[in-house]
Amino acid sequence: MTQLRALVIDDEPDQTTYLSTLLKDHGWEARTANSADEGLTLAQADVPDVVLLDVMMPERGGLSTLVALRNDERTKSVPVVLVTGIQDTLTHDFGAFLDRFKKHHPDAYLEKPIEPEKLLSTLEQVCGTKAE
Repeated sequence: MTQLRALVIDDEPDQTTYLSTLLKDHGWEARTANSADEGLTLAQADVPDVVLLDVMMPERGGLSTLVALRNDERTKSVPVVLVTGIQDTLTHDFGAFLDRFKKHHPDAYLEKPIEPEKLLSTLEQVCGTKAE
């Protein structure tokens, strides 16, 4: 089995370090970006198997980044898992909120703080396989 590759995009370095370490400890290759623009550049240059994408980031938010990933031929079919700590602030039903994005809908979303087991099962679901 080949090693699956994840790209973690989050403006908080502690979060990218936590998630990339967790992924590497479970057989993933993980790259990180601390801005949406850096993440888009990395995703387009070397397409990952999945993108973990923070919703709230300065300058360019996660939802705008999701749309950019979906509109790019290189990355349009890459599974995207939104990571959010804002569900209660934004809306009581974040899933219903995301339904408004129709063709740009993420493949899944997780709430911070992220539970390792939930992250790994979500990635297995959206990628259709486990990392080695």
